[in-house]
Amino acid sequence: MVDVATIPVFEQPVLNLIEQLRAIVRVSDARVSAAIAAERVSVAEWRLLSALHAAGAVPPSMLAETLGLTRGGTTRLIDRLRARRLVVRAGAGGTDRRYQTIALTGAGAVLVRHLAAGAAAAAALTDSEHAILCASLDSNAG
Repeated sequence: MVDVATIPVFEQPVLNLIEQLRAIVRVSDARVSAAIAAERVSVAEWRLLSALHAAGAVPPSMLAETLGLTRGGTTRLIDRLRARRLVVRAGAGGTDRRYQTIALTGAGAVLVRHLAAGAAAAAALTDSEHAILCASLDSNAG
């Protein structure tokens, strides 16, 4: 049971700031999603490609855990990306042929860098959004 006395009570200016921040995040998220979709990549595929770019070759189970997906869902994503030649399955060596890793192909690595640049540009605040954010932060600083 939650102790009501431990829940913080925020003044209205802070609540306004929180709502403005949420609005900016929603707009930025929509821009990033649109930039990714323009390259015919789903957000889930982008997350998997980005995870591979960051981690290198990893087993599918690690990708599933990192992304918070089921193993079946991860396998379907991998299969779609393999069909587009963006990732490859490779044996990890040793005697157990069941153990495989997933890695980006050269084309997958190029796409990740391209999408990252587009997503960063899409997420950037406009001058007016930046001004609103700064004004809100300044008014709540004291």
